[in-house]
Amino acid sequence: MARALEGPRPALRILSIDGGGYLGLASATLLAEFERHFRISCHESFDLFCGTSTGAMIALALAAGKSADDVVRFYMRMGPEVFPVRKALVRRARRCTLGLFRPQYQNDALCRALEEVFGDLTLGDIRARGKLALVAAYNDSSGTPRLFKTDHAPELTAHGEYRLRDVALASAAAPTYLPVAELGRPGSDVVERFCDGGVFANSPALLGYAEALSHLRIPPANISILSVATPRANQGQRASATTASKRLNRGIWAWKRITDVMIDASTTIAGSALDRIVRALGDGQQYVRLTIDRPGGLDLDVATPEATETLSQLGRECAESNGTRGQVARFWQSKPR
Repeated sequence: MARALEGPRPALRILSIDGGGYLGLASATLLAEFERHFRISCHESFDLFCGTSTGAMIALALAAGKSADDVVRFYMRMGPEVFPVRKALVRRARRCTLGLFRPQYQNDALCRALEEVFGDLTLGDIRARGKLALVAAYNDSSGTPRLFKTDHAPELTAHGEYRLRDVALASAAAPTYLPVAELGRPGSDVVERFCDGGVFANSPALLGYAEALSHLRIPPANISILSVATPRANQGQRASATTASKRLNRGIWAWKRITDVMIDASTTIAGSALDRIVRALGDGQQYVRLTIDRPGGLDLDVATPEATETLSQLGRECAESNGTRGQVARFWQSKPR
């Protein structure tokens, strides 16, 4: 594949994975089931791996050569350590009190888990394996979005030395949940602060498509995108179903779901825009978006045994559907060398 990047490319396959904390276990399980069924790994099947927050951890692990089953085991170990089991009432109380002044969780356990998985691997190591990566984070120091990328074009030379564990930590630093992440810029004394890329691109598929068109210069008809969502709940509030929805003069308490509303809205509109663009420029079948409904009791910081079982089941059920397998089969077909 590295040779193909030096000349005209016949095709580029993009795997994009949404953010969503421990809900990412469902996404990892989904991909693990695809690998088992099609008998080929994500690492072999895809060229460009895009991720935000929990999706960044999954995307970087797959791009580095880990199997999706490796990622599933990582989540099952990491989740309860990062998000200690608490009763729902306690979680809500912490979110409304502690979360107003400092993060609800510390990132020590997450740092240890990421170091265990990635060691000192860098974005440059991913590029050396012939794979490409794009990870979304928000640069709190400059007040601008940051896309960490492999140096996959002559004009891209800034990020190759960043360690994967640091990039993943920066992308996953969810506001109010985890501390802001400090990253030293390789080769300099500059230290920058980052938070979760979900504040601007919880679903990075559109960013991956733009990357393929611009820096990689792939013709639109030759780009295929598989976008995997974490389980999401409907954010609608019908006036007949809830008292809160009838309150027009709302403050922080009544708008406690505003983060979910903003993330879901931006994710939905980005996906819709990408779908229309691909249909206008290609054959209409090159963009596949897989979504999973989120039942009650699950959230990005719920890592109980029950949540683990449910998320694993949700991922497997989606992947085992004949309709879903038919949609994604093209992505797991061996590519000509």
